Amino acid sequence: MTFSQTGSAEFAPPSPEPSADEAALVQATLAEDPRAFEDIVRRHSHRVFGFLYQFTRHRQDAEDLTQQTFLKAYQSLHRFDCRRPLINWLLTIARHNALNHFRSARKWESVPEQTASAAPSPAHCAEEKDLSENLWARARRILSPREFEVLWLRFGEELSTEETARIAGLTQTHVKVLVYRARQQLLKGTNPP
Repeated sequence: MTFSQTGSAEFAPPSPEPSADEAALVQATLAEDPRAFEDIVRRHSHRVFGFLYQFTRHRQDAEDLTQQTFLKAYQSLHRFDCRRPLINWLLTIARHNALNHFRSARKWESVPEQTASAAPSPAHCAEEKDLSENLWARARRILSPREFEVLWLRFGEELSTEETARIAGLTQTHVKVLVYRARQQLLKGTNPP
């Protein structure tokens, strides 16, 4: 499976209610219609990939995790509740895959300080400039991983507070607190001292 997304593409807002069409696709997939699941993948791979790209910041990792997400979804489709939006369920699986990916990733060895140059490299300077121009990249630098995740689900994926809470495994109140704190931290950095 190959994706042409860069992770910065625009996303269509999620439908607040599950569609009857999606429920029919799930039922057809369970009845072993391979085209039905292909349609599910076609409809949702862009959003799942974008979500995972925000987590990993690596195209190949996001592509691999997207494939894993749809494989796990296919294997567990019999447990899906058709009364809920399919994208929420897929994003929950994607989130778990991403967290597992980071847990199992090997740690990089750090370069001893005396080996590294004190002056920033040209690549580092260019990267810093790009980061300062991108709100999400700035949020990623400033916020804790949990705050960034909740902020991305809530505003990047345009999910409701309830949907964000369900996917992140938090209460709605906790989501609201994290969003408030994240906004405050981002605003604090935009005002000159």
